[in-house]
Amino acid sequence: MSTDDAVSTAWNGLHNPALTVDQADLVVLGLPFDGAASFRKGAAEAPERIRNISTHIPPTTEEGKLLTGLRVLDLGDIEPSAGCQQDYFDEIEAAAAGLFGRTIPFFIGGDHSVSIPLLRAAGRVFQEKIGIIYFDAHLDLCAALGGNNFSHGCTCRRALECAPFDLQDIFFIGTRSFELQELHFLKGKAAHIYTAGALTRDGLSRAAAEISSCLAPFKYVYISLDIDFLDPAVAPGTGTPKPGGFTSRDLLDLLKVFSRLPVIGMDLVEVAPPLDQNDITSFAAQRAITEMWGFLFAGRQPSG
Repeated sequence: MSTDDAVSTAWNGLHNPALTVDQADLVVLGLPFDGAASFRKGAAEAPERIRNISTHIPPTTEEGKLLTGLRVLDLGDIEPSAGCQQDYFDEIEAAAAGLFGRTIPFFIGGDHSVSIPLLRAAGRVFQEKIGIIYFDAHLDLCAALGGNNFSHGCTCRRALECAPFDLQDIFFIGTRSFELQELHFLKGKAAHIYTAGALTRDGLSRAAAEISSCLAPFKYVYISLDIDFLDPAVAPGTGTPKPGGFTSRDLLDLLKVFSRLPVIGMDLVEVAPPLDQNDITSFAAQRAITEMWGFLFAGRQPSG
C-alpha cells in the first residue's frame, strides 16, 4: 500500500482530508527516518505500518467511548530528502512549527532523533518553559553517539542547547540504561530521572502524581514516547530493547494521568516493524496513540 493509500484509509474513518490544520483537533504527521539509529534500523517503516493497523481498529476507546466526533487530519509523511540529516531536520522543524499552537500534533517516527527538530519547533513557537515527559529506557543525553551529534541517543542533549529547555524541565520515565558519557554529563546536576526499578518499587501512580504536581505550573507540556519504555517481552519490535520495562497497561494508565496536563503535542518513536513479532509492537503503538486521543477528546459528538 502506498503512503497516500495508507493515509486515506487510516484511523478507521477518523481522518478527514477536507479539514484545515486550524479546524482539526489533532494532526498526524509521519517521520519515516531511521538514519540516526545507533544499532538496528527499521523504525522508518513505522508510520505506514501503524496506519495500516489502524484501519482494523474501531474508533472507540478501551472504555467504550466514541472517537467519531474527533476532527483528525493526517498529513501523511515527510519523506527523508536526498540531502543530509540536517536538511531533513530543517524540513521537519518548519512543518512542526506550522502545527504547534494551532492544533495538537501527533508525530509518528522514526527513530528518536526526529524529536530534535520537533522540540526545537515547539521552543520556537511557544518561547516559554516547556515541560517534557520523556518515556524511554534511555536518557538520550549523549553529546554524540557513533560519531553522530544528531543520533537518537542525543535527543535531549540537543534540546538542552536551545531555548527555552532546561534539564530540570525534563521528566525521564522508565530509564534503565546509562551511557558513561551521560553519567559524566549529569555529575553535579539535578535531574528528574525515574528509573524503571524505582518506579516498580515505589509505584507508578505515586510517580505520576509527583510528576503531574511538578508540571502543574507549566503552560505547555510535550510528551515523547519511545516504545522501548515497554518491556521487550510485550514490545520486541524496536532497535535497542532493554529488559526490565513496563506493560502496555502501565503505559496507558500513565498517559491517562498526563493527559490532564496542558499537552501541546506528542511523538511516538522507535517502533521497528521488521524487528517485530506478529505486529504486537505496532499494535501497542497504535493503541497508545488512539487511547491518548480518547483521554484528550473522548465524548465529543460528531459534527453535522
